[in-house]
Formats: sequence, C-alpha cells, structure tokens
Amino acid sequence: MKFIVQFSWFFSIILVSYLSLAPRVQIPYEFIGVDKLGHFLAYLWLGILPFFGFARLRVAFTGALLMILLGIGLEFAQYYVPGRNFSVGDMTADCAGVISGIFLAKQTKKRPCFRKA
Repeated sequence: MKFIVQFSWFFSIILVSYLSLAPRVQIPYEFIGVDKLGHFLAYLWLGILPFFGFARLRVAFTGALLMILLGIGLEFAQYYVPGRNFSVGDMTADCAGVISGIFLAKQTKKRPCFRKA
C-alpha cells in the first residue's frame, strides 16, 4: 500500500510541476481567487501524501516541507515561461496548502483506524 501512495506522490509532483511550467492553463471556473484555491488544494495533497507513504515521521515531514521549496522554485521558474507570471500570492497558497496538509495528516493519523495494532 505504501508503494502506491509513494507512486501517487511522485506522479503528483510531476503533474504539478508540468502544470506549473506549461504555458497558460485555462481554469474552467471563473471566480476571484480560483487559481489560489487550485494552488492550495494541489499543495495540500502534496503535503498529506508523504505521511501515508513513508513509515518514518522524519522522512514524511521532510518530504512535505520540500513541497514548500518546490512551490517557491516553480513560482520563480514561471517568470521565464511565456504566458505565466511570478506571484507571491501563489507561493503563499502553496505554503498554506502544505502546512494544512501536514496538520491534517497528523490529525488523521492520530485516529484509531490509522494506528498500528
């Protein structure tokens, strides 16, 4: 099971990186902040998965925190992609998503159904 979660996490990293560096991606919904919501949810996902894919808490925590660096790095890289632009707001949404993901994963793993017998 852990292999499937690890694979999903690595695939998600590749997908988020591709979508971040592809020329302008159209979001089918139009409301203020929809791109920030997308950033938040993507990085929430990237922040949660390591806690279910790695047995050691230190490895999971390190993996999740590295997603903050990924978000910041991709945002700086967008400066050089035609049709994309650098945004501190996107970086903030990425960081908030990862931190929320860490908190949510830790709270979820405290539940009895996730504890080892």
